[in-house]
Amino acid sequence: MADTDLIKGRLLEAAGEEFAEKGYEAARVRSICRRAGAAANPAAINYHFGGKEPLYIAAVLEAHRCQMRERAERVLDPGASPGERLRRFVGFFLESVLSRSESNWHHALMLRELAQPSAACEAVVRESIRPRFERLVEILRELCPGASTRRMHALAFSVIGQCLHYKFARPVSERLIGPEEYAALDLDYLTDHVTRFTLAALGVSAPFGSSGDPAEVREISEAVNR
Repeated sequence: MADTDLIKGRLLEAAGEEFAEKGYEAARVRSICRRAGAAANPAAINYHFGGKEPLYIAAVLEAHRCQMRERAERVLDPGASPGERLRRFVGFFLESVLSRSESNWHHALMLRELAQPSAACEAVVRESIRPRFERLVEILRELCPGASTRRMHALAFSVIGQCLHYKFARPVSERLIGPEEYAALDLDYLTDHVTRFTLAALGVSAPFGSSGDPAEVREISEAVNR
């Protein structure tokens, strides 16, 4: 790796840590440079990123990419049925949601940005979130082809809301049912649950039974394309 790339990487990592700890306003360029090492200086930030705000946007984008990378490739298979692709989408999203990587700056910075959206939020939506949202809408439209655009958006947000619940409501949910019972709601179980719930709501499967057998989800998914 070239020296310039190394310095750029160190600045991005240092900036992520600084912004995650202090927020955008309280973060200081000189503090970021100290974290990045002797070769970094304010001029290097301007050279590589164009200033503090573009550096912040780059750090938020990196935080989001790090949380989502290496999973997207498994989501869509053109040969799979719409029901199976929905299940893969839900599993991918839940895998990210349930990840317990709170110790790194990526998680902390994304929480800050979600709590107080900035220009970085626009960039994340444009470059990363919108393409995934549009893929979800495409899947739902195959499952429910007669639905209006408004209905499609509501359906997509319903799927997303189910998944996000298990992240943001965790502190309350664990107190409601206990940590052990909450831990039983693992990735496989919740993927099946959200998929079954959504397919039933769309009317492409029978309402919930009592077994919760994951095999039923696969049978439903296969039936969707028949």
